Amino acid sequence: MITKSFSIVVIGLSLMLCGCGSSPQRQQTQLLQLARQADQNYQTGKFDRAREQYEAIVAANPKFVPAHLRLGVIAYRDGDLKQAQARFEVAHRLDPRNPQAQFNLAMLHLNQATLLLNDYVDSSTAPANRQQVRALLAQLQAFGTGE
Repeated sequence: MITKSFSIVVIGLSLMLCGCGSSPQRQQTQLLQLARQADQNYQTGKFDRAREQYEAIVAANPKFVPAHLRLGVIAYRDGDLKQAQARFEVAHRLDPRNPQAQFNLAMLHLNQATLLLNDYVDSSTAPANRQQVRALLAQLQAFGTGE
């Protein structure tokens, strides 16, 4: 979904990065400035604006891992698990040793596994398996809350 303000951000960023004889160093500086603004919007809960800015950053530099990570977190927060996973996977592919990408992917998969295990408990007819899975779910819940 492209909004008017997103279009303005992309056009502005394109103008900043495309031409006017701007150097690669200047382009990088402008991109980092936009990233700082996006981070500030993210930190203050202006997620729609932050998303637009991170999208503009990725459009200008598809290899900027922090923007992919933040877009993944915003998607996860919005309940778009497919988009979150896609963004985390891109970040991980670009930087396989990035601990935040690894953690976000692991937690996403852990949450998905928890949902599937809960469904299993609700539908299983094998009491022994249900007990084992409930015990595992209790451990996962304790892990998630830091208990």
